[in-house]
Amino acid sequence: MTTHLPPHTISAGPESGLASPHTPTECPLCRAQGAAFAFSKNGYDLFRCPDCDFLFVHPYPDAATLRAFYETTYRGASADFYPKASSRRWRALWRSLQFLPYVWRKDVLDFGCGGGFMAEAFSRLGGRAAGLDISQNSIAYAKRHFPQATFYCEDSTTFRQRGLTFDFVFSSEVLEHVAGPNEFMQTLAAITRPNGFVYISAPDIGHPAVPQDLPSWTDICPPEHLQFFNHRNLCLIFERYGFTLHKTMKSRTPAHSVIFRRKSS
Repeated sequence: MTTHLPPHTISAGPESGLASPHTPTECPLCRAQGAAFAFSKNGYDLFRCPDCDFLFVHPYPDAATLRAFYETTYRGASADFYPKASSRRWRALWRSLQFLPYVWRKDVLDFGCGGGFMAEAFSRLGGRAAGLDISQNSIAYAKRHFPQATFYCEDSTTFRQRGLTFDFVFSSEVLEHVAGPNEFMQTLAAITRPNGFVYISAPDIGHPAVPQDLPSWTDICPPEHLQFFNHRNLCLIFERYGFTLHKTMKSRTPAHSVIFRRKSS
């Protein structure tokens, strides 16, 4: 289990020539004080917590900025078009096979479903599949092409107020996009049934393949990617919200591939 990030080149002290006027802030993950400025990229400042190693954009973009980024123009999708749709559909089908025990005859949600390819794959495996995304053009494509699944175009707060719950929640490459971990986790805790499962894929900042020159890592690309977890602090936030680690899948690339289980009480 990773305990601390390797010594990436993120110094902002006098020796780096990047003297920082930024005031330390509270870590949004562990609530420790003293998260310090690390570096800037794409006009956004990133801070790192000395206690849990969480790296995050501070301040996070506001809701209006994120809506403008994702709602109507994301990936250039439309009801009739989604980039690389054919290959995405086949990759989703092959990827879904490893989740068959969690999906067969179960209520399944793809949280951050994009064009609906994984939701469609889960429905092929016998799951009662649904998809959630804030991208209107992506959901328009999903609804037109995959009517066997149910799709919702709304934010996570609105969705959890529906009172829907699921046996398995799949969330791939979503956690790094949201403005802070807690809203996302509150929704997961609300929609995952006791003893249900959540799959998470997201960039793994503690992975050996992450470049030593951390600002050069292409996964750090605000305002699209806003926060970065290692294995330790990912487990920390899930434990806080009532989940236990169920399974860790190895990855050659710097990405988490983890299943958590919701506690029964």
